[in-house]
Amino acid sequence: MPIKLRGVAVLKIVQLITRMDKIGGAQKHVEALAIQLKRDGHEVTVVTGSYQPTLWRLQEEKITVVRIPVMQRAIHLTKDFQTFWQLRAVFKNIQPDVVATHSSKAGVIGRVVGSLLHIPTVFTAHSWSFTEGVPQKKQALYYRMEKSVQRFTTKIITVSDYDRELALMKKVAPAHKLLTIHNGIDPIENSHLTTEKTYMEQPVIVMVARFEVPKRHDLLLEALAELTDVPWQLQLIGDGSLRPALEEFVEQHDLTDRISFLGDQLDVHTYLEKSHLFVLLSDWEGLPISIIEAMRVGLPIVATNVGGVKELVVDHDNGFLLEREDKELLKKRLRHLLMDATLCQQMGNASEHRYLQYFTFSPMYQKTLTVYQQAVSEFVKKGD
Repeated sequence: MPIKLRGVAVLKIVQLITRMDKIGGAQKHVEALAIQLKRDGHEVTVVTGSYQPTLWRLQEEKITVVRIPVMQRAIHLTKDFQTFWQLRAVFKNIQPDVVATHSSKAGVIGRVVGSLLHIPTVFTAHSWSFTEGVPQKKQALYYRMEKSVQRFTTKIITVSDYDRELALMKKVAPAHKLLTIHNGIDPIENSHLTTEKTYMEQPVIVMVARFEVPKRHDLLLEALAELTDVPWQLQLIGDGSLRPALEEFVEQHDLTDRISFLGDQLDVHTYLEKSHLFVLLSDWEGLPISIIEAMRVGLPIVATNVGGVKELVVDHDNGFLLEREDKELLKKRLRHLLMDATLCQQMGNASEHRYLQYFTFSPMYQKTLTVYQQAVSEFVKKGD
């Protein structure tokens, strides 16, 4: 049972995610939640597999991180069995009031372990692994897994209405367990953002994404290789296994003077503030925090219309949406924005306004905390 401090229930919370060794939307979400929960007096432990402490502020915020190195994204029966028992030992030691799980592997094992130990569990679906665009075999496997563990789940948070509707349509869980809470991020303090962006010499395009499936840097590079008559510079922020092949493409097409590979960056917003246009191309998504970060600094967005992206980007308002693999429309939209600074400014203003209206951190945090509290109280009422 949670203790009470000044009449407010103080929760002991585990945030469980498969990995924290790469920068991604789910990882940023976990970090932001953990920090605010700790600052509000709750007892928070982050449990993860691979962990790179230099990427996160958890240590400086004195948040305990428990590593289970055997936990990994790929399905591996022996390692998954070991993860189960190690996670069980961790939960028994911490005795949390609620376990908040993120990502497919941690979500599945964490909910089973939590249920067996009579701990309420909340799963945040940052993007369903059976969503459209995911390879069919993987879709089928993860759909069966998700269906099988929903009975161990107290509450499910989806980060987009798209994902909630998909779960309902696929009958993954009953409606009373599913709630949409859109991702949100804090405003930037002491922002150096100017009220009007000007094209000095060449407009700067930026894409922030891991160099991994499902991100489609390749499509963006192919399109830009055919737009060399238009002024532009491209900055790619992120890292991953697909980077060497993309660097080779850039060299082969003599674009090294136009395209910069910047690797992982902790201060992404400083690059975004100096850019003119944000692009995110993907085969599938949940509700990308990278787009919200770009909206926060007033950038127009060009993005693939997958998952919950259309809940962030209103086509022809704060950016342009396009379907997967539509390189010709991508080239057309990029050319339009690169040649029209006024349109960029208008769409950028619309992005910032939309961010402030719908996607700030505080409402997201309060709704999430309420779900944790409801999960605990429902569990207690059932007598579990």
